[in-house]
Amino acid sequence: MSNADRYYPNRWVRIILMSTEEIIGEKGVAALLNLAGLPQYIGNYPPDNMKKEFSFENVGKLQQAFWDMYGPRGARVFATRAGEKTFNDGLESFGAVAKAARAAMRIGTLEKRIGVGLQFFAKFFNTVSDQVVSVEETDTEWHWIIQRCPLCSGRTADHPVCHMAIGVLKAALEGFADKEKRFRIAATHCIAMGHETGVVAIEKEPF
Repeated sequence: MSNADRYYPNRWVRIILMSTEEIIGEKGVAALLNLAGLPQYIGNYPPDNMKKEFSFENVGKLQQAFWDMYGPRGARVFATRAGEKTFNDGLESFGAVAKAARAAMRIGTLEKRIGVGLQFFAKFFNTVSDQVVSVEETDTEWHWIIQRCPLCSGRTADHPVCHMAIGVLKAALEGFADKEKRFRIAATHCIAMGHETGVVAIEKEPF
């Protein structure tokens, strides 16, 4: 199966575009969509439903447009911020999921709660999209392992490009684990670089 036959839910892409619009404005998103070769979505964001209709191929084009428009450093900042806003704004659309996640992360030490929460979110991602994510951990880190990555679709790079995933995880940890603690989160492997899977490492010790 090609990435043209794998899909994200419409609502997720709609939230990504609306969150991006808050950061770079309506004209900025229009320019981004033109650059991505997706002008049909200008002023016409995907519908607010969970049908899997926005292809991984188009998600990859959209992410590459960030890089082409802002350069690697600027794209990293914008993609991370967009990931944070996408997660936070998305909670309003997934109230039941947020409630269940908070219930799952209520008991035990901070480390235990985060481990449970990451497993919960991975299962949610895998259920409602064609993305495949798993979670592993070492003594010092959690590893968010992306086996199918829409952000990397059709792209090649010398450095990891999954910064939107970093933003999503950052917002998840701050929103569900402990608002007062910050964790170092970094992509260590990336499918766009030729790795078999993408890996985002989260240090267990807050800084």
